[in-house]
Parts: sequence; structure tokens; C-alpha cells
Amino acid sequence: MNKTHFVLGGDLKKSLIEGHQLDFKQLFKDAFTITRTHYIPLIVACIITVFIVTSSYILSFEKLNTLSDMTQITINFIYSAFVITPLVTGLQMMGINHSIGLKSRSTDLFNYFNIVMKLALASGIINIIVYLLSVVLDELLGDLGLQLALVIILYLNMAFCMVYSFIAEKGIAPQLAIKLSFKLVNKNLRQFTFLFIVLALLGVLSLLPSGLGLFLFIPFYFNVMGIVYRQMCGVGVVATEIEKDNDDDDSPSDDSQQTSDTKGSSEFEA
Repeated sequence: MNKTHFVLGGDLKKSLIEGHQLDFKQLFKDAFTITRTHYIPLIVACIITVFIVTSSYILSFEKLNTLSDMTQITINFIYSAFVITPLVTGLQMMGINHSIGLKSRSTDLFNYFNIVMKLALASGIINIIVYLLSVVLDELLGDLGLQLALVIILYLNMAFCMVYSFIAEKGIAPQLAIKLSFKLVNKNLRQFTFLFIVLALLGVLSLLPSGLGLFLFIPFYFNVMGIVYRQMCGVGVVATEIEKDNDDDDSPSDDSQQTSDTKGSSEFEA
């Protein structure tokens, strides 16, 4: 059995230093093709995620209303960190796998609960940053602060969009993943800003036909981000070649089987 480690796509270090120019026309074309090819497992995973999240909130709605505001915020932070974040990471990694030609199953959605502590730590740090900024701006500027906070929250969501993928795919520490995602987005700020504006517009358009467009847009979104990740960061892959010995004279003496899978590896320092 021979294993070969290599990276498909871009170079994260180069993207951090020099930036990366996205070809948006080709990006959306490739994402549409990938979505059409891998639609069923990803849309089923999306529906499962929505069902888990909405049903949990519906079942706990009455009990949460009896609690104090701070207790509700704390419970929401914990639920987001330990349940929603691993599920979203699963969807992101399905998009990344599709971007390098690997098939996925709907059950891949649950593959990243084994690193839930790392993901929860990253989610907790991000949520605390967003919450503190919102509170501070509200206290200092009132209604204007709330409007400014909304803009900052949107920016931070964009700035941290690669965090969970870094943790899951490259196996790096949460703090470093947050730092790298922030640096990557800001180095390519115009690219990401334009991308998220277009995706936001497509998301709004998908709501118009009674929300049915979301069934196409959501899988499309995760595949777009998967391609962006591959092009900017590269995806670590392990190709395994298994040689089979066969004593049958009528069979080939040298037969091999090749398989591949994504493999996380860290080459970065904080």
C-alpha cells in the first residue's frame, strides 16, 4: 500500500502574500455544474440541517421564553457552537470535496462532530467578538450603533468564512484558523466583497418564488465556497494505491486500486 500526499488547487501562503484573482464567470459556471452533479446528497444534508435546527428551537421555545435574556444568549451560544457549527462544517466540507471531484453522501454532514471541541472554541471566540462589538456600539452610539453593528457583523461573517474549513480540512488550531481566515479575506477584500454581494443578491432572488429557489441556491452556495477554498487555499489529498497479489495465472500479476480522500495538514505558525 502506497500513499501519496499532494495538494489540489491553490497555495494558501501565496494567497495570503500576493492575493488571488478569481474568475467569477468561470467560478459560477463550475459551481452550477458541480451542483447539478452532486445535488441530491447536498440538498438532503441541507434539509436535515434545517430540520434539526428549527425543530430544536420550536421544542425549546416555551422554556427559553421563561429564562432571562443573558441565559437565553448563553444557551444560544452553546447550541450554536456544539450543534450548528459541526453541521455547517459538514456542509462546507461537502462543497470542498465536490470541488476536487470527490463524491459525497448526506451522512457526511455528521463527519465533523469528532472535532466538535475545536469547532466550538472557534465558534465561541467569533460569537463573543461579534456580541461584544454589538454591545459596545449600542452603548456608545445608540440606534446608529446598531446600524453600524449590523454592517460590522456582515463584514465579520465574511472575514471568518474560512475558519471552520481550515480547522476541518487542514487540522489547524481554532485561534490560528481565525487569524488565517481574517488575513486571507482582507488580502483579497475586493474579491470577497464582490462575491458575497453577488451571493446575497442571488439569495434574495431565490426567495421570490415562494422560497423555492433556496433549494437550488443553498447547495450552490456551498459549492461556490468549496471552489473558492480550493482555488485560494488548496485541498490536501491522500491518494492510496493498494497492490493486490494474485496467484491465478489467468489474472494480471500486477493489479492496483487507487482511492483518495482529503487530509488535513498544517504548515502554518501563529
